[in-house]
Amino acid sequence: MLEEMVSTEGDSASIAERCRKEGGLIEVTLGDLREELGYKKLGKWVLVEVAEALTKAKLGHFPPDMLDPQLNIEPRQWQTVWIYDRDGSPRAQVIDAVLHPDRHDVRAALDGLAGGHNEVLTPEQKLARIRDLVRE
Repeated sequence: MLEEMVSTEGDSASIAERCRKEGGLIEVTLGDLREELGYKKLGKWVLVEVAEALTKAKLGHFPPDMLDPQLNIEPRQWQTVWIYDRDGSPRAQVIDAVLHPDRHDVRAALDGLAGGHNEVLTPEQKLARIRDLVRE
C-alpha cells in the first residue's frame, strides 16, 4: 500500500520512496501516514492498517507503541514515528534486534554490527557487511 500510494502533497513521493531516497530512515507524523492510506481520521483500526502496510512495504517503525492501538489509545496526527527500511543493512539489523530480540541475534547485531567486532557476526551478516562495503 505505502509503496504504491502517493501522499496528498501532489507529486511528492510516497513515504516508502522518501524513506529509501533519504537513506533508509525518516521521521513522519501519524497524520502523514493516515493521509497516505487515504483516511480522514486516526483511530485504532487505522493504526493497525498503517502497521500492516509498513510491514508489507518492508519497512519497520519505532517506537512500537505509537502504532499499537492498545498502548496509543488516543492517537494524534502530530505524533511522530520513525520509519526505517528493513533492507538487511547493519542499521536495520540493529534496530530489528533491539525491537524484536526473540527473532534476532542481539549479541551479533550489537557487538558485531554496531560495535565493529566482525568476529561475532554470523556468515550471513558477514556477507551483508561485505556487500555494504562494496556499495560504498
